[in-house]
Amino acid sequence: MTHYYEDLAVGDVFETSGYTIQKDEIVDFAEQFDPQPFHVDEEAAKDSMFGELVASGLHTLCLSVRLFVTEIVQGEADVANMGGLGMDNLEWHEPVRPDDTLTLRVEVLEKTPSESREDRGYVEFRRSVTVDETEVMSITSVNIVQREDAANAE
Repeated sequence: MTHYYEDLAVGDVFETSGYTIQKDEIVDFAEQFDPQPFHVDEEAAKDSMFGELVASGLHTLCLSVRLFVTEIVQGEADVANMGGLGMDNLEWHEPVRPDDTLTLRVEVLEKTPSESREDRGYVEFRRSVTVDETEVMSITSVNIVQREDAANAE
């Protein structure tokens, strides 16, 4: 069942299955987008504040977006997402290491109907990425969600 704007309620929670991050993908991502030594070189990472290779926070963010889209928006929750307006309050709480399994929990924080477009409303989500029930990253996002009347008019 598609979740339109009207179907979402403040306090609704959606959760994803896990995604296990591999050492090779940590290095590949970092070499292209965040080539700091503790992301690309195991030996150099030993001398960093982490003491070992860790994923780029940007990589964790990208994986959280993928989980949100594939398992919540396009997955079981089937949210009638029309796009995003932005993200705020990004925090990395703990480093992500090779073989960590990431899960995403998404909670509806706020809903605001559009004042200028009847086909949509705005939904603020809190996204929390965890590894073994420890929060490693959090962020809030505002997404544009289609209204049911607009979908039925198509």
